[in-house]
Amino acid sequence: MGDRVLYNGDGLSNANADVPGRITWAEWEQGADLHTDAAIAFIQAAHAAGKPFYVHVPYNDTHSPYDVDPGHENDFDHITTNTNGKLFLGELHALDEQIGRLVAAVDDLGIAEETLILVIGDNGAPNDTINAILTRNGGLRGGKGTLWEGGIREPFMVRMPGTVPSGVVNETTAVSTLDLFPTYCALAGLPLPAAPFAGENQLDVFKGSDRARERPLFWEYGTSLPTHPGSPLLAVREGDWKFLCDPDGSERALYDLSRDREETRNLVDDAAYAEKVARLEAMLIQWYQEIVRGEIGESYVAAPGEPAGLVVADDYDLSDHASEATGFGTGSGVNEDLGSRLSGMLASSLSYVQTNVGKAASAHSITDDRLTIAEAANPTAFQFSADGTTAYDFGPHLAGRRYEWRVVMDYDDGVVSEPRMTLGIADSASPAAGVGDHDLGIQLDLVSGNTVSVFKRMDANSQATGADINAAIATGLPMGEPVTVRVLIDEAEGDLSYPATYEIWVNGQLVDSGEMVFGNASRYLIFDTAPNVGPASYDDFALETLDQGRDRLARVPVVGVSETEVTPLDGVEHARVYWTTQPGQTVGLWISRDLVSWEPVTENGEPVEVSTEYGTIRWQDVTIPEGFRERSFVRLETVD
Repeated sequence: MGDRVLYNGDGLSNANADVPGRITWAEWEQGADLHTDAAIAFIQAAHAAGKPFYVHVPYNDTHSPYDVDPGHENDFDHITTNTNGKLFLGELHALDEQIGRLVAAVDDLGIAEETLILVIGDNGAPNDTINAILTRNGGLRGGKGTLWEGGIREPFMVRMPGTVPSGVVNETTAVSTLDLFPTYCALAGLPLPAAPFAGENQLDVFKGSDRARERPLFWEYGTSLPTHPGSPLLAVREGDWKFLCDPDGSERALYDLSRDREETRNLVDDAAYAEKVARLEAMLIQWYQEIVRGEIGESYVAAPGEPAGLVVADDYDLSDHASEATGFGTGSGVNEDLGSRLSGMLASSLSYVQTNVGKAASAHSITDDRLTIAEAANPTAFQFSADGTTAYDFGPHLAGRRYEWRVVMDYDDGVVSEPRMTLGIADSASPAAGVGDHDLGIQLDLVSGNTVSVFKRMDANSQATGADINAAIATGLPMGEPVTVRVLIDEAEGDLSYPATYEIWVNGQLVDSGEMVFGNASRYLIFDTAPNVGPASYDDFALETLDQGRDRLARVPVVGVSETEVTPLDGVEHARVYWTTQPGQTVGLWISRDLVSWEPVTENGEPVEVSTEYGTIRWQDVTIPEGFRERSFVRLETVD
């Protein structure tokens, strides 16, 4: 890897300490000085030898940790008293001095008019407490780790006396690092290779033009997380218009950056911009499929979306109106005669399992055609299960859809504040704080005056208040009388931050509604009861989806092929094949049913022969001949 500067006590530096090359170990505040020293020495040596040079100086400042030379910790206490804020400003000032040294070294050699100097940021500052104090992202939305402007809109400073006018600020032209190579070639008078480039020549912009960018800019925030990191994962900018969405088409947003650089007004649902949204969205998704995923062509429906309907329901009715046993045994206790009780698409595969065993399993039974928790100490929780052991995740049936659950709850207890019973939904099978971590839970509670109140329980991360919610939404209900609860959740509504809406109905009346968000695609229904000195019961439970689920899409398969190995294809009509190649190489694609007889794949009656003038990987769409679609093998053969 060559000579490097690594930092004392830094984990990433320590992990790279065994890579070949000379290592200079330094304190963090020394790094910028050492990088500048090395860059100046390289430039001076190249100039002395009469050679052109390219220098990339990857300063680590102003990345955390924020360190300054001893004695300069309080140089900026006239701006902020925050310790990290002062250190950040000191580090920024020191970096500015080092860039000044680098520029001065070029000037001292008399080559300023022949040297293009660029200063470019890599990403926005984290949206942290220092950003709140110093507004490091200029008031833009978001920060590092997002595709909002605060995460991707960076300083881009250019210097080349005699070519680049000084003191000019261009807030019109969107410039990307993708543009550097085409611009360098133009500045050097070199023709671009006849290969596709995502960037464009911006030399006229460097010279003072404020024209609009010709090509759109695309972004993908690559992540393995199940949810977006505070912004949609894909974005495209064309002119002043920016469109964002997730790869599945959700989280859509449109902004006019000429009027709304802070991205506060989402125009995606404004009918006046429907055509623009459709065009930008199609452009972005096509780019994602072709460039990021290495795919082209249309997707197809591999399986239609799950129809709306009853997922599972339990009326808890038994012929003798009570279970013969208690507990959660297979076919006994609360699981007695499930075949006659359960209905819905999952009826034949589900049973109940206790997931919080604080309360004795023997306290649970079917009594008077209701699932009843008898008087017993300690809390309990139970859920549906498909294997009799683990909680069932309803996420594949619910996430992204409109659905509701219904239940009748009854609490007959004489101790105020002690009893409660809940049915809630959570994105975890085992919420750390019990009902306090339910994304949305409906809880019955006995309160003063021996009346029952219905409470809404929501985790802090599920809604916008920033704190857990435990609030009464219906009060004064008689103790011992059943309470009918209906919860409607629509995960296709809401805004980007809280993409689901909910309604809570109690005894036929709408008592509460709002917006919420889940942390992932899992959905668990959790029955929960606290210590009780009287029976608690659930009756007539039902979970139902109200819209059709999304179709499961499949795409033309992506297939790697080579000359040395054959690749099998089964049941394929079209394939997106790729191979490694050398510039100037032409290959043909051959196909066989039996690995003995081979013939060229043809398009419009001509053999498929593909030349690659530049690059080392080639993609090609291929139609498999009809007689080979059930079973075939493909390979490459060099033509030239």
